[in-house]
Amino acid sequence: MYVAKTAKRTAFAALAAAAVLVPATAASAQDTEIPEEGWEYSEQWDFVQDEYTAEFQADVDEALAEHFADWGSEAGLEATRLQNYYIDGVNETPVQRKFKVDFWGDSGNDGLEAGIYLPGGITPGIQDSTGGEEYDAHYLLRCTAADTACETSETEDGDVVAYTTDGTYVEAAVFHEDGSVSWAWFGAFEGETDVTPDQLVAFVLDLDTEPVWHALEND
Repeated sequence: MYVAKTAKRTAFAALAAAAVLVPATAASAQDTEIPEEGWEYSEQWDFVQDEYTAEFQADVDEALAEHFADWGSEAGLEATRLQNYYIDGVNETPVQRKFKVDFWGDSGNDGLEAGIYLPGGITPGIQDSTGGEEYDAHYLLRCTAADTACETSETEDGDVVAYTTDGTYVEAAVFHEDGSVSWAWFGAFEGETDVTPDQLVAFVLDLDTEPVWHALEND
């Protein structure tokens, strides 16, 4: 069982509702409506860098130093507000809102992507695509017939931890009780990766989602 990094998180209403109300941050008195189906397009989340993405960048850099101290890398994309489009397969909006950062390994043969998501337009867990099921963009992770391991567990704090791997990559996510998500992907472009699921999960557990809540609160 994984133990999550200690952080103040607020309880949330069931995602089955058409929309849920959750505090934007633990310290915020203002409630924000979270649309289960996803967010409307916003210029404020269209490739924007600000003090909130800088906060996330600092968190990622700290987690990298702790969990990938021997991995030489440089940032390919510094932390940026982005939106995942066409999550319903048809329309440009609704979208998922996230902060994302990319790193390239010094060897030129591997890379790391990391992100934190607001709730909205996301289905927790792993999509089972082992039988060739149609791609569902509401899932951040999917298990295909080529994968060698697809696992889900729960932390002592009640967060859901999931990962998939086929040996050449590892992808992991933590679905927090407040509906937000911490996510990362590490992969080799040729051959197998030396990164283990436990190593990437430990990294993801240290990615606090509070910066996206701060951004939402101050939009």
